[in-house]
Amino acid sequence: MSSHLWPLLRLEAENEDALKEAYRLVYLETYVRAKDGRRVEIYDWLGNRIFFHAGTFEHAFSESDNYRFSYGIHQHFSVRRARCMLWIHEVLAASKGTIERRHQMRKDSRGRLKKRRALIVVEEKYVVVLEERKKRGEFDFVTAFSADFAYLEKLRRESALLEIKKPQS
Repeated sequence: MSSHLWPLLRLEAENEDALKEAYRLVYLETYVRAKDGRRVEIYDWLGNRIFFHAGTFEHAFSESDNYRFSYGIHQHFSVRRARCMLWIHEVLAASKGTIERRHQMRKDSRGRLKKRRALIVVEEKYVVVLEERKKRGEFDFVTAFSADFAYLEKLRRESALLEIKKPQS
C-alpha cells in the first residue's frame, strides 16, 4: 500500500448509488454549506476566496473510461477521485508537499477563453483546477484528480508557472 501526504476518505454504503450520495454529502458539508446551512468560506494560502458549488460534484468526482477522448464528458461516479476529496482543502491551504501554481487560458464549451489556475501537488501528481472569477482574488472550483505523467507534461507545456510553494520545514 502506498503512502500519501494526506489520508484517503473511505466511505461505505449498501450500493453504488448510496455510496455516491454519502460522498456527495461530505462534499456539500465540507465545501458548499455546513450542516447549519451557512455557506462554507474557503481561502487558499494567498488569501484568494475559492467558491464551491453543489453542481460541481458531478463533474469533479466522475470520470470516463478514456478521458483523452471524452472531451470533458464523464460517464460514471469515481470512488478513486472521491477518496481524495478532502485533499482539495489541504492543497488550497498548502499544508504539505511541493505545489506548482500555474496559469492557463482554456476555451470553454462555447469557445470563450477562460482563465484557469492549476495547482499541482508534485509528490502526489494531484491536480486541483480553479477558474478565475471577474472579481480579483476569487476563483470557482472546477475539478480535482490524480494525473498521469503525460497529462502533467501537457499541462506544464500549456501553462505558465506562477509559483512553486515548498513545504514548510
